[in-house]
Amino acid sequence: MIIIQELTEWEYRFLKYYLKKFNAKWMRVFNNKHPLLATRVDLYTIYKRKLKHQPLTESLTYSNMFEKLEEGKWYFIPDLLQINKED
Repeated sequence: MIIIQELTEWEYRFLKYYLKKFNAKWMRVFNNKHPLLATRVDLYTIYKRKLKHQPLTESLTYSNMFEKLEEGKWYFIPDLLQINKED
């Protein structure tokens, strides 16, 4: 099992907002380690269906956002938020 380090304040608030407002439960990130491209965050429902309200790349995301996560891997948002809460 991979131990995920604490999220930054912006990443934590970003996930909390989408969990509360759109009930996003799953996420995948792409380009999160690229030095120039902004990170693409795909959010999904509890049934892993893509949300209609996706965050805009380069508007709500920035380059190296969620750099501690693996690219393309499924992450359960409440678990990510719980890790930050415990620390």
